[in-house]
Amino acid sequence: MVKDENAGGKEILDPTKNVLLVLNAAIQRIDDLQRSEMKRIEDKLTTHTEYTRQLASAESERINAIRAVDVRAGAIDRERAIAQAAVLANQVVASAETLRTLVATTASAMAQQTATVVNQLMERITLLERSKYEISGTRSGAKDTWGWILAAVMGLIALLSFVYPRIH
Repeated sequence: MVKDENAGGKEILDPTKNVLLVLNAAIQRIDDLQRSEMKRIEDKLTTHTEYTRQLASAESERINAIRAVDVRAGAIDRERAIAQAAVLANQVVASAETLRTLVATTASAMAQQTATVVNQLMERITLLERSKYEISGTRSGAKDTWGWILAAVMGLIALLSFVYPRIH
């Protein structure tokens, strides 16, 4: 306690001590509030960090699930493409075999038709040659006959002209 001369010599409590007590209490309160706020912020940060981890984990699982679906779809597409390729390969083989058979059948038919036509043409040519030779022979025979007749007449005339003056 300190005497205050302004107060008439009475002893009064030192206001500084009261101020110090109030100030210390206020500082303590501020420190408590600051610690409390720091704890609240740390709790929020911990909660936020945990939430962010969970969110990242969930997003990773979602992306992995999408990727798995894409991989499965790709595998299914590949299997379908392989199956389609096999079907098409079988169809190509069957088509090629059908075409081979058709070409062989057509070639055989064409060979038979060509042989028939060639044989018919050869027969016709043979007949034409034979008739030409026969007609030629007939014509030359007729010419020869007339030649022989003419020669006989001439020989007869020569003979007569040789014999007639001697007979008369």
